[in-house]
Amino acid sequence: MICPGCNTNSPKPHGKFGRAQIQRFRCRSCGRTFSERSYKLLRDFNVPDEKVVQILSGLLEGLSVRSVERLTGVHRDTIIRIMLDAGNRCQDLLDAQIRNIPVSQVQVDELWGYCFKKEKHKTREEFYKPEIGDAYTYLGLESRTKLILCFVLGKRNFRSALRLVEALKRATSGVFQLTTDGYKAYRDCVHLVFGDSIHFAQLVKLYSSDESTHERYSPGKVVEAIPMRVTGEPCPENISTSHVERLNLTMRMQMRRLTRLTSGFSKKWENLEAALALMVAHYNFCRVHLSLKTTPAVKANLTDHVWTIQELLSVNSQGNKAVA
Repeated sequence: MICPGCNTNSPKPHGKFGRAQIQRFRCRSCGRTFSERSYKLLRDFNVPDEKVVQILSGLLEGLSVRSVERLTGVHRDTIIRIMLDAGNRCQDLLDAQIRNIPVSQVQVDELWGYCFKKEKHKTREEFYKPEIGDAYTYLGLESRTKLILCFVLGKRNFRSALRLVEALKRATSGVFQLTTDGYKAYRDCVHLVFGDSIHFAQLVKLYSSDESTHERYSPGKVVEAIPMRVTGEPCPENISTSHVERLNLTMRMQMRRLTRLTSGFSKKWENLEAALALMVAHYNFCRVHLSLKTTPAVKANLTDHVWTIQELLSVNSQGNKAVA
């Protein structure tokens, strides 16, 4: 238990009060007293911390909101509010922690999804509502540490690509090699933000035009991948998007909102943004990567240990930085 006053882990029992005999504590460092009831991860909800962790763990393991509702007994509206609060805290944490990180190889890709309904099903009145329809998740990944440097939720257009490149600029430092897919908007965005200060290359993939795969849900078979140098001197051996594309699979497996052909898709844009922030923060700080044997944050020297979900929320809520 961490003192809410000085953020140290040095409380001692300090009696009980009330008919419920709620345990009180006194901090050995600052002398502040507090109770178990006042010490909560999410104080705006009448839900115990153990239940909050159980809810978020279920969402982070690919369960739908209604599945978590059946397992925990907490109403789905409360689960959504808990996810929104946790997602906002995680977004603040990512903005504070992922800044000016030295990187060597960065890969960028976008992941398709949708909100409320698919783009082709929008009515004429919904045509100009950007929060309905296609919702692309843009991801920037550092290949060596597997750290998610930034993410952006938006449409597949120049504005969203520019927001991602600007976020990548804030998150990184130094000269590095950047690899994207063949989306043309990246060329202008990288030139506007980075100029010629980085090594930039694109991997253009050509797909088969077999008529048997024309009506299939997935794209056709990749017949050729052409590396193209854009600026700088990128190493030909490192022109790849394999790591970030593998991250796309992880995102779809761990988030029910991105799983294809289910009814668990997001109905509100802000819910999807909060779920993405929660997923990215958990991936960076709490989820042990199988190839790294630790978390990406530990590998990138952002912290010296694997975080728990309790620490992910409490550290962010108190504005601490767990720097090694």
